[in-house]
Amino acid sequence: MYDLGRGQRFTGNDGVSMSSDNNSLINQPEKTKILRKLDQVDQARSIERIAHDSGFIPLDINRESCSAEAENMLRKLGRVASGDSPWVPVGSMGPLIIIAHHDPACEDTWGIPNILCVKIVISLEKYALILEDLQSRLDHKPLSAISPLNGFSFPSERRDPLSIIEWFVENYPLNSSETQNWYKLIRDNQKLNIEVPADYKGLPRHYAVAFFSLLEEQPCFNPEEVPVQNSFSEQLLEKHGVYPLFVGQKFIYLLCENPKIYEFEDEWLSEGHEPIEIIPIVADPDSIRSAISKSRGRTLETNDVIEVSELHYSEDQNLLDIDPVEIAEVNPLNPNVSPEDIIKWVLFRTVSSRGSDLHVEKYYNTARFRARIDGSLKTIHSCSEEQLPRFIALFKNFSNMGHQHQNLQDARFGMKVGRKRIDVRVSAMPCRKENQKLTMRFLDKQDGIKELSELHLSERQSGIVNSTMSRDQGLVLVTGPTGSGKTTTLYAFINSINQDDINIHTIEDPIEYEIEGINQTQTDEFHGIDFATGLRALLRADPDVILVGESRDEETATAAINAALTGHLVLTTLHANDSLRAVSRLISMGVEPYLLGDALAMSQAQRLVKKLCSYCKRAVPVSNEIQDLFHRNGIIYDQTNEPIYEADGCEECGGSGFWEGLQ
Repeated sequence: MYDLGRGQRFTGNDGVSMSSDNNSLINQPEKTKILRKLDQVDQARSIERIAHDSGFIPLDINRESCSAEAENMLRKLGRVASGDSPWVPVGSMGPLIIIAHHDPACEDTWGIPNILCVKIVISLEKYALILEDLQSRLDHKPLSAISPLNGFSFPSERRDPLSIIEWFVENYPLNSSETQNWYKLIRDNQKLNIEVPADYKGLPRHYAVAFFSLLEEQPCFNPEEVPVQNSFSEQLLEKHGVYPLFVGQKFIYLLCENPKIYEFEDEWLSEGHEPIEIIPIVADPDSIRSAISKSRGRTLETNDVIEVSELHYSEDQNLLDIDPVEIAEVNPLNPNVSPEDIIKWVLFRTVSSRGSDLHVEKYYNTARFRARIDGSLKTIHSCSEEQLPRFIALFKNFSNMGHQHQNLQDARFGMKVGRKRIDVRVSAMPCRKENQKLTMRFLDKQDGIKELSELHLSERQSGIVNSTMSRDQGLVLVTGPTGSGKTTTLYAFINSINQDDINIHTIEDPIEYEIEGINQTQTDEFHGIDFATGLRALLRADPDVILVGESRDEETATAAINAALTGHLVLTTLHANDSLRAVSRLISMGVEPYLLGDALAMSQAQRLVKKLCSYCKRAVPVSNEIQDLFHRNGIIYDQTNEPIYEADGCEECGGSGFWEGLQ
């Protein structure tokens, strides 16, 4: 029994009896700390018991607010709550909404059918905080009193993936464009051997898992909402592609791609652990890997233990292997750490922090490592400048560069972090006297290829893109500054039409992502292959669609125009401030205006903007100044009651208030 009231006594885990009066063996802060820990333990046990009895999922949720995705899903599917204590939305899972409550007996789900809900059990404290945040948002913009799901019908039979998806299209609130896209997806996949929803080609992330859950009546969850874990080794999790959603006294709720997790259970028991019931929760495999990486990165930030590990290459040439479990224990500030381990630590820290670029440079009398995270450069490590030559030499060895100080060099090497494969482009430049600066760009081979649905295009923009990509000829321009995601956008465009009956060919410098089904050629000055000559050669390869990495000069631009006028759909990037200036830019490069007028099918400009962290962003009312700004820029003309959101900063986003970026 634990009672820390005045003059009372309690027994600790070690059996020692301790008084809580002024002669106590522990001081007041320690009492508070013990009380808090005991409360957390009791809370977790209570959540576990309630969730298991009700058949729902327990979760020690990190957030204290409703995510924007959850709010949008609530507005799409729900109507005004019927009581004061409804289930609160905390996330989404494809077409499903994740809702939470401390009392699973509650039946108020905002009018959303249970079949479209993923229900989780959370603590009363977190429930109250999320409900308060949600209520403040609904005060700004109330929900409709009429459910958008009127006439909703449940699937009579769950026979196969096709029937589930057809039922979804017929009953889910979709606009006309979305409905057409879904029917097209069904038609395109009818000839395939579809056994599970994941076999469908072109499904947005999480939708395959959601459909599998509906088909098999198997619980599912979104790994993006899971807390950081410390119960399992990352090596074990990566090996089996699983992640613990909740670890209790009697049950472990485990995220997995396949609910048949016998091999994981066998290995877990063979390590000497006590038998415990493992409840599988199906989830998207790529998101599971991201959760493992995120958990490892957080461990990395707080671990001060040093364990020196050896640098080694895999059997693949130029592929650097980094063991996440070992490197997470390295402390780069320890003077006994080798330069090899510091480099591994820096690379791992950059990748786990969502870094896109790494800068290695001299700064005053230090060697500085800066990573570009969510669009901003942040110093992740610095040490004495005497170590800089050694760091640069190691990076050059990885990428097979020469060691000349004053030469401009470009190369690349591969890096394997756990099961994730990342390509690293390296650029070396002379900088002041005998110094050098290295800049590296990280290209994730798994997450680099986006679907059109992941580009955050409006309905009108999506319609324009789909219409343009269905043409058999024309010029498609994507403009924007360096690092704005032009190549990512073009890859999404061509991947959307990557079919057996279309021959797609690219000429790139360099090839950033390899896509099966697309013929990709890299420029090679030594062998006389540049954009212009490569494009002319491609015209003899019977292409339907051509992607030119960049139109840098008159020769390349003119060749692209000519190809677009002779029965080919040509996509290319251009450095211009906006889509209209792209036209004047091409004309200034020497392209004839009358040719450009006939060839140009679409010109798109884009920027990369920071995305607010969904865990800590807070809603604020729209001030008159902001309203005037919207009006002057033609964004919103009428007075709006919708809130806007501000960055706040939390542990999840490293205090920045931002998480990734939007194109």
